[in-house]
Amino acid sequence: MRPTEAKKTHLCASVNKIRAFSIIAALGLALSACENTVDINAPWKETLVVYGLLDPYDSVQRIRVNKAFLGGDGTVYQTAQISDSLFADSVLVTLTRTATGQQIPCTPEWSTQKDSGIFASQYTRLWTTRERIYPNEVYEIRVQNPLSGTSIYSSTRSVGDAKIQSPFNSVTNLFSVGPEYITVSFTPGANTYAYDVKFYVHYESINALDTNQKSRHTAVWSMLRNYYVQPGIRALNQIPRLSFLQFLANTIPSDPNTLHRLKNVGIVFYGGNQQLLDYISVNEPSIGIVQKQAEYSNIDGGLGLFASRSQQKIDQVPIHSASIQYLAKHPTTLPLNLIP
Repeated sequence: MRPTEAKKTHLCASVNKIRAFSIIAALGLALSACENTVDINAPWKETLVVYGLLDPYDSVQRIRVNKAFLGGDGTVYQTAQISDSLFADSVLVTLTRTATGQQIPCTPEWSTQKDSGIFASQYTRLWTTRERIYPNEVYEIRVQNPLSGTSIYSSTRSVGDAKIQSPFNSVTNLFSVGPEYITVSFTPGANTYAYDVKFYVHYESINALDTNQKSRHTAVWSMLRNYYVQPGIRALNQIPRLSFLQFLANTIPSDPNTLHRLKNVGIVFYGGNQQLLDYISVNEPSIGIVQKQAEYSNIDGGLGLFASRSQQKIDQVPIHSASIQYLAKHPTTLPLNLIP
């Protein structure tokens, strides 16, 4: 055999050995994969999820307690539709007023008032108490599951009441659109850093062909949203009167055969403490290139939000007669057929 042929034979033999080794290694990996399974989930650990907003001006406080879950054999969406997957078997929920040490146990109640969506909506369980919540005080919450030993904790300071000066208050009780601007003026309550203000117009629709046919409705105007304030420092915002007229024209249906009578108005101030404001800020939709959002939770040992808000309402406020005449004649609201 010539030297060149010997080299070729040796090279071919080496390649065949490499191929044989590769096949054996591949078979070994395949057999190994068949014998062992890889579990991507860590060992199960109960995670409680708590949402509660203490409101000193509400007669009932409601705390929602859920548990996080893994998808199991089905998909996450399928599991989310099973109510038993959302609620802990047995938990104890206790509020503590730290100024006095008073412990306030919460009682579980079932509710069917839940919007439909991804999660099961047949019913939901809320832990409630009708004990008074005092403004501008620190409250602690502790949730324990005696079956699993899981315990979570959080604290928040409740908000105080705002001093409302305009567009009307409980003293003046009269609404007017005489000025060019509608002024919203108030002194924020203690520990309150942002407000939503909603304006309500209660009106009556009357069939012009048969005035005995009447129906009552309410139009809701979001005057202010996420309006940042400093506690105790007077806040003032002026909204053009035309904006209010455009709201009426766009909300109340106009029909040549329908008359409308404005009955009265109301307003609700929704105030939130810093923890609620942080939660809202973090969860606002992203408008930048980076779409991933951060997560906010102030629950120690779990997930969720424990914060405070207030709802202060002034309702059934009469409308100045001159303002009704002005709205009835103004070109923007003329198609509404407003009557005294």
